[in-house]
Order: sequence, then structure tokens, then C-alpha cells
Amino acid sequence: HIRSAFCMSEPSVASSDATNMELRVSKLADGRGGYVLSGRKWWATGALDPRCELLMVMGRCADADARAPHERHSIVLVPRRAAGVRVVR
Repeated sequence: HIRSAFCMSEPSVASSDATNMELRVSKLADGRGGYVLSGRKWWATGALDPRCELLMVMGRCADADARAPHERHSIVLVPRRAAGVRVVR
């Protein structure tokens, strides 16, 4: 069985309130449907479990300023071993 981690909180904002999110989620322009996540998460519930294979990362959409405050976010499923993912502690 695999496990997942939920990644919401951030080091410099009170991110229990999703309207404060800083991590950006941007769609790649290559037409293949990929995304780039830019930012840091401070706490990822379940990330240190050795069975963790999937991160559920909450972030602010690139076009967030054009949306209502509670429509600005997405959760992206990220493989734990994807390029650029680093669990620090």
C-alpha cells in the first residue's frame, strides 16, 4: 500500500487560510498539459512515511488575481520522486 502527503502550509504566511498561499501553479505552454510549481511548503502531513509516493500540493493559480478569493487555488498531484521535489525534514 502506498501513502500520500498533504502539502498546504508555507513558511512565511499563515497558510491555514488558503487565501494567503504563495506557491504558484503555472500551466506549461508546451501544450502537453504539465504544470510548474514554484514555492516552498513548510509542513507536509505524511511526507516522511517511507510508503509516501504521492504529494497533494495546494497552490495559487497563475491567474489568481483575476479570480474570486476562494477560487484561486488548485491541488496538484505530484509524484514524491519527481524532479525538483526535496523533503528537507
